[in-house]
Amino acid sequence: MKVGIIGLGQSGKSSLFHTLTEQVPEAPSGKPHRRLGRALVPDERVETIARIENSKKKTYAEVNFLDPDGFAPDSLKSLTSELLGMARGSELLALVIRAFSDPSVMHPLGSVDSMRDLKNCFGDLVIQDLAVFESRYERSSKSYNRGDKSLKLEVETLEKALFILGEDKFLAQEEWSKPEKEFLEGFEPLTFTNGIVVWNVDEDAAFGRGGVGVPVEAKELCDKKGWGIGAVRLSLESEVMEIEGEERRIFSMELGLKETVRERYLNSVYDRLGLLSFYTAGPKEAAARTIRRGETAWDAAGKIHSDIQRGFIRAEVMSFDDYVKYGSEEGVKKAGRYRVEKKEYVVQEGDIFYFRFNV
Repeated sequence: MKVGIIGLGQSGKSSLFHTLTEQVPEAPSGKPHRRLGRALVPDERVETIARIENSKKKTYAEVNFLDPDGFAPDSLKSLTSELLGMARGSELLALVIRAFSDPSVMHPLGSVDSMRDLKNCFGDLVIQDLAVFESRYERSSKSYNRGDKSLKLEVETLEKALFILGEDKFLAQEEWSKPEKEFLEGFEPLTFTNGIVVWNVDEDAAFGRGGVGVPVEAKELCDKKGWGIGAVRLSLESEVMEIEGEERRIFSMELGLKETVRERYLNSVYDRLGLLSFYTAGPKEAAARTIRRGETAWDAAGKIHSDIQRGFIRAEVMSFDDYVKYGSEEGVKKAGRYRVEKKEYVVQEGDIFYFRFNV
């Protein structure tokens, strides 16, 4: 799972990357490049399983982050094609919008106007997708008009996409047939990608879940585009993440932070992408893995290893709640709560699997 972090210069884009991945910030190099990092998803269920099984190893689900880096701060007055090109292919985009007023940190446009930046950045996403589809449509329509009728679906889908983008709408706001969707996904459109706006506020500003700290106008615009939005205090919370262990927890409590920005953001990623966690348990390893809601036991097997998926025979399943209630796999079996499922079984949040397979 990959999240692309985008934003104008001095918005806090790299601060978000640092806060989520705990990688040391880099000084601007003038050489744009992709910076990659990852964050392990905190999960108390892994701890519980490891304790019951006495597991030697604990494996957490992880989210990978991509930060298009190396740009001079004053050069990012818009979301450029080079920056957005690096973020294409992400499963989710995190757009950082500056809403803090620090006179020592100059905005590349000379003034802080969060709504202006939000509207402009959304417009940049549309413009970049328009450029991609216009180029393809020019070539495809010529061939179609010369008699290549195999391009009918492609041309009609491109015309529909260009019309929607021309109306300043996101492609994700429209209904698409399965063939249309599969065609569009090949281009990795930015406006077809799920997204969250990170509203980066002052240290003393209100913030939190449920839209706290976000202007109504910004929330309404994001709702219209199908994006989520939340306020964070990155300058403060990046300092919190530099503190280790128990001191971090105590400092967070003093600041009124019930969750770190990493915990809040990773929860938002799961919600936006419709993800859930399933587990495997044993003395060798207690592991959490991620899967989309609606996917099956066969899909889950492939998340562990392609051989397990290829040779799938059956899935033995118990819920995490039953596992804790009865104290062990054996206890779940004695209670009659242990199940055998076929590959079509739809995975539920907290399922613990043991896969039978043969290759």
